[in-house]
Amino acid sequence: MRALHRKVLNDALRLRGQLVAIVLVVACGVAINVGMRSTMNSLLEARASYYAHTRFGDVFATLVRAPERVARQLAEIEGVVVVETRVVAAATLDVEGADEVISARLVSLPDRGRPAVNDIALSAGRLPEPESADEAVVSEAFAEAHGLHPGDSLTALMDGQLQRLRLVGVANAPEYTYALGPGSLFPDDRRFGVLFLRRAPLAAAFDLEGAFSDVSLRLAPDARVPMVLSRVDELLEPYGGIGAVAREDQVSAFFLANELIQLQTFSRALPILFLAVSAMLLNVVLGRLVATQRPEIAALKALGYRDREVGWHYAELAGLVIFGGTLCGVLVGAQIGGWMTNMYGDYYRLPTLSFQLGAREVLEGTVAALIAAGVGTFGSVRRVVRLPPAEALRPPAPPVYRATLLERLGLDRAVPTAARMVLRELERRPGRALLSAAGIAAATALAIANSFTLDSINFMLNVEYGLSKRDDVQVALAEPRDLGVLSSLLDLPGVRRAEPLRTAPVRFIAGTRRKTTAITAWRPDSELVALLDRDLAPLELAPGGLILSRKLGELLGVGAGDRVEVEVLEGRRRRLELPVARLAETFVGIGAYAPLHDLCRWLGETESANGALLSVDGAQIDALHAAIENTPLITGLVERDAVLANVRTMLDENLGTMLTITIGFSLAMAFGVLYNAARITLAERSRDLASLRVLGFRRREVAAILVGELAVLLVLGVVMGLFAGRGLAGLLVRTPGFDTEQFRMPLVIDQGTYALSAGVVLAAGVACAWSARRRLDRVDLVDVLKARD
Repeated sequence: MRALHRKVLNDALRLRGQLVAIVLVVACGVAINVGMRSTMNSLLEARASYYAHTRFGDVFATLVRAPERVARQLAEIEGVVVVETRVVAAATLDVEGADEVISARLVSLPDRGRPAVNDIALSAGRLPEPESADEAVVSEAFAEAHGLHPGDSLTALMDGQLQRLRLVGVANAPEYTYALGPGSLFPDDRRFGVLFLRRAPLAAAFDLEGAFSDVSLRLAPDARVPMVLSRVDELLEPYGGIGAVAREDQVSAFFLANELIQLQTFSRALPILFLAVSAMLLNVVLGRLVATQRPEIAALKALGYRDREVGWHYAELAGLVIFGGTLCGVLVGAQIGGWMTNMYGDYYRLPTLSFQLGAREVLEGTVAALIAAGVGTFGSVRRVVRLPPAEALRPPAPPVYRATLLERLGLDRAVPTAARMVLRELERRPGRALLSAAGIAAATALAIANSFTLDSINFMLNVEYGLSKRDDVQVALAEPRDLGVLSSLLDLPGVRRAEPLRTAPVRFIAGTRRKTTAITAWRPDSELVALLDRDLAPLELAPGGLILSRKLGELLGVGAGDRVEVEVLEGRRRRLELPVARLAETFVGIGAYAPLHDLCRWLGETESANGALLSVDGAQIDALHAAIENTPLITGLVERDAVLANVRTMLDENLGTMLTITIGFSLAMAFGVLYNAARITLAERSRDLASLRVLGFRRREVAAILVGELAVLLVLGVVMGLFAGRGLAGLLVRTPGFDTEQFRMPLVIDQGTYALSAGVVLAAGVACAWSARRRLDRVDLVDVLKARD
């Protein structure tokens, strides 16, 4: 082994504590990069494979009823390669052992063979026999939630008729990768499932023989999607079409793409933070090492070692840190990536999804770490290379001592001696102090930016299901009914109040901007639902006008006082021009709102409802479930407590684990910064501190000077981090992954999150202070005082 290599190992052993702390920071950055990027690429690969295998459609449209001859017209559209028509209908299910009301979507399969578009991927069993009336394939997530297997049976309420179905297979479908039931924020596999039946019996059950209610298209690679969407809408308009959508707007595809955007955002931003801190730490540690080894550098150059060899020697020390950090980061990143992939697999049903640790991700993490090492070591290595031997033999010039700010202000006598020493030392090296404080601030900001999502979701839920929606149960009706239906709903067990709800699909047009959504209407005196303004104060419905959600207003480029064209997509399909009265603050979905009598007048009908909001006695909720299961009038149900319980479970299982990982990373970053600051301070001031001990200062008083310097850096860094964390969170909520049509994450950070983030960093500070105090107590006063200046 060459002498310089032995020296590298000796230096590494002597600085092992500081280098291990830097290794931890590097490992965190590499782990995040490798884990998240590998998870993202695993999702991308599984999605591409799944979509290709199942021939996932490019354009989707739902309608009321169209004859099969329309399919030939759709096939003639330029760019369309394959047309697949289907029957899709809603139903409620009765599953043995389940007490809740279960909504289902029934999807037809061709009477023979497999679908040409949107095929299903069997995971167990087989497809139904041709034209069999009682065989079905069930979605895998629903089957797992209820313990269903091929051979089991369940009962479906289909268009008012009970039908016993025998399950012959379990499958996944690309349209239901992210299966959302009516009114759900997140998948609820116990209360929503998808069943696939042969077309003939399903069409007969819903009076759709020779017709279809859903169509999917596959397009040529060079097809002009906007033109195809426009032509599909034109052909389906007479048959109750409610607007075709491209693949990127299909619900499951949209949510999955949005998740990938969030992963990409975090996988790019967070590693940069860690590697920047590691570069700073390497710069400080190597700078200190070079300063203390000037005689050794002079000796090496005098013995004939070239400048390049001596400079490379110090770079090798950084290389050891990067090697250790990268190795640990890859191992930890693989574990994190595996956990994240399993988590996504619980919500996004991609049959081929499995975690793959790719060589590209490992290489990206390694290169990023090497770049950070290069930035951190360049200055120190450059000084080594340019340092002449004769100059290196002389000790560095002592720092210039000036009166501190306190002394210039005449306040020094009001400050204890130990505090003056601490402030004087910090003012002598302001650059290094600010870098250390910045590293602590980065750790604090990281904890806040990754923890605030829990606060935001809780706030969103409280607004959505506390201030805005005050009902216990929302039901969907099979078709619009006159308001006399409310008396039937009031007769259901436990129902104390029933209020009508009317929704109508519409397309808003504002100049060149178009957006398909729905107008939702209720009575102005409603007690179970309310709109809110930006300050979360109640808004009254605007007679004769619309209230748009703020996000819809942004998408259309309209605001209060503007007029917007409205194309109704049901019934007589009227075209209206309506005023926008104001904008409402909503965090879930986009839509427009109006008084019930106005919407029904615009639709050309008497006051009616296709849904209702119910206030229910909680003690009779099970009886209500049993009654609804046998009520053909009701085709869907959203129970407030069930939605909240489902979301809370998701938060506890997934965000809780993610928060733990984030806190661990923040702790590692803070410890790395503070430990190095403490060790360097102790090394530089050991002679001063030992002198104080000889002069009669007690251990506690001397330790207060060392710990006091760390405390100042810690407090300064935490305060900076609290502001930086809020700023970073504010940037995140404006990124595409957090501000979508489906969800808008509000910037809400509870005091507890600030306290937790600061507490994590303070805990790291306490650990470093304790370690520094122990080392200070073990300092040999005689050896330190005999050392050469």
